[in-house]
Amino acid sequence: MRSHHGLRRASIVAGIVVALLVGAQPAAAAPTDTVFPVPVVGASVIATGLPFVGAMYVTASTELAMPGITRFIGDRYCCVFIHWQNISTGAAGIAYLGYPSVEAQTGSGIVVAAVTGPTGPPNYPAVMIQPGGGAWTVP
Repeated sequence: MRSHHGLRRASIVAGIVVALLVGAQPAAAAPTDTVFPVPVVGASVIATGLPFVGAMYVTASTELAMPGITRFIGDRYCCVFIHWQNISTGAAGIAYLGYPSVEAQTGSGIVVAAVTGPTGPPNYPAVMIQPGGGAWTVP
């Protein structure tokens, strides 16, 4: 009787292992999002003629499936410049972030960035009060 119980347990365990192996999907790495801790803050005059002050946080998103690429995402409809530098390779560039996102070939390594606002259209001047910034690692 004991040999039947051992055989039954072994076949159940083997069945579970086979079911897990057959049903397992290949692992897909989720994007890694880094929200810049310092928001860009600016002031402008809106169409009504009233002053407006706003802050925007920028997120740097990277994926293992896309090495060397960073997607910058704004948390609102606002256009900013992202001045980035890969301190691992020395590469640098400027990305113009409209809404909702833009990709940049930052290369793999540790990347730092400063976020600045544009001066605005001729009749609606904008002033940057505080530049934003952050750092992240790109696979």
